[in-house]
Amino acid sequence: MSEITVRRVTPEAAAMLAPMTVQRDACAMLGPRIIRDHSSMIGDRRYVHVAGATMLAGMFGYHVREVSADRLEIDGVGGFVATCEIVKDGQVVGRGSAICMDDERMWASRPLYARRAMASTRAAGRALRLLFGHLLPMLGENVATVTREEMPDEH
Repeated sequence: MSEITVRRVTPEAAAMLAPMTVQRDACAMLGPRIIRDHSSMIGDRRYVHVAGATMLAGMFGYHVREVSADRLEIDGVGGFVATCEIVKDGQVVGRGSAICMDDERMWASRPLYARRAMASTRAAGRALRLLFGHLLPMLGENVATVTREEMPDEH
């Protein structure tokens, strides 16, 4: 003999689940494009680039803005520290900061403006990851919650 269980979702529970359903559907729709055009494999993990994370955020009405990018020195090594915010409807909803140092193998020979820009890109990635990192694995198989720009260049 089998049992039939009927579960009803209360209006309150349905209201709480609705944003997650929208997020899942958006990831299913954008996932293939982001994976194809805005991600890289490192080992057996796929990392979404900041451009892909920005595309995902934009789908939900969020955008990134740079707050600052300043020259700094740590233990005699120069670099840039940048801070970016995530904004929706004029309200700041997230923030991240990051550095790009002059002694990094990938960046040591590049012009100052490029190092400054990378600090800003990393800060944007950090802010996006803090707000949307839980969605990144929904984009595809073995997708990390960290953006590519946050990963060390040695990989």
